[in-house]
Amino acid sequence: MNFDKAFDHSEALFQAAIEEFSAAGYEQASINTILTRAGMSKGQFYYHFENKQGLYFALIEVLISRKQEFLSGVMQPADFEQDIFTILRTQIQHGLAFAHAHPEVNAFSDSFLREKGNTIYEATMERFNFNNNAPLGDLITQAHQRGEFKQDLPLDFVQRTITYMFSHAADFTDLSSEDNAQENLDRLVDFLRAGLARNVDTSQE
Repeated sequence: MNFDKAFDHSEALFQAAIEEFSAAGYEQASINTILTRAGMSKGQFYYHFENKQGLYFALIEVLISRKQEFLSGVMQPADFEQDIFTILRTQIQHGLAFAHAHPEVNAFSDSFLREKGNTIYEATMERFNFNNNAPLGDLITQAHQRGEFKQDLPLDFVQRTITYMFSHAADFTDLSSEDNAQENLDRLVDFLRAGLARNVDTSQE
């Protein structure tokens, strides 16, 4: 079930769910509290969702969809004509702009990171395959074909390194501080460039 498929109270449920999961965490989050805030009955809820996990996954689907829609609207064709590291830096800048335009997303992201070690975290990582980002993988493959990486580095190694670092980017910074996040994620891109790029040259950025 996806929130973007309209049903009565869908947007109210989305807002109530993101607030409750962000504040209480997955285990302590109360469906009753969410439904009260959303003005939605249990019968209506269970018609659309099997359980709390189903709601949690649907919420993440919406967040992913809305971020992708935002990025597709701001990324220009010319952006993808740059080297892979410049593309990554541009995507980070737009991603941070999205996060700060939608603080509820930021709060939920922080709460999700706190779930590490819990069953819901592992289930979510597996459900959404965050460690295997296909669009990012395509960009890396194209960069490899252009000869942008050191010749002695296998493509699989480069794929795994960049994908892992970016799927865990929030571990490297405080997303609640825009300046701090930008600075630290720029460092992350520079670190990847220094270790992976065939010709290390950041002077033109």
